[in-house]
Amino acid sequence: MRAGQSLNRFEAERLGDHCLHSTISSLRAKGYQFHDDWEWVRTRFGREVHVKRYRYIGMGA
Repeated sequence: MRAGQSLNRFEAERLGDHCLHSTISSLRAKGYQFHDDWEWVRTRFGREVHVKRYRYIGMGA
């Protein structure tokens, strides 16, 4: 994410993170800052779900 990529929960799952919102929460508690936006994503079953996309901003002051 430091390289400018953003992630939603399904993309993070393929990278081995099974609970992205918890990971982001832990990182925020350590001072990392993220921007998040809601988006609609189609699941592998064809259903659309509302998920957050996270983008790394930087370290807090």
